[in-house]
Amino acid sequence: MRNATRYIDPVCGIEVDPSTAAATTCYNGIELYFCAESCRRRFEAAPQDFVVSERKGFWRRYLERLHKATGGKPPTCGH
Repeated sequence: MRNATRYIDPVCGIEVDPSTAAATTCYNGIELYFCAESCRRRFEAAPQDFVVSERKGFWRRYLERLHKATGGKPPTCGH
């Protein structure tokens, strides 16, 4: 059975299936999925541009979807 969980690329906003994600990275203990390697590089170069401390707008929606998809337990990096 195919996993229906999908995540949002924090750089461009595209939905990403973790099993087919072009790139991933770990940020503050949370695994993030990207549609392309270029999005991962942009995020890693300046994560503060894509993460807002007040959790509003796009990042808030991303975290809400992550929370809903994982039952409040975000996937953790194995590093």
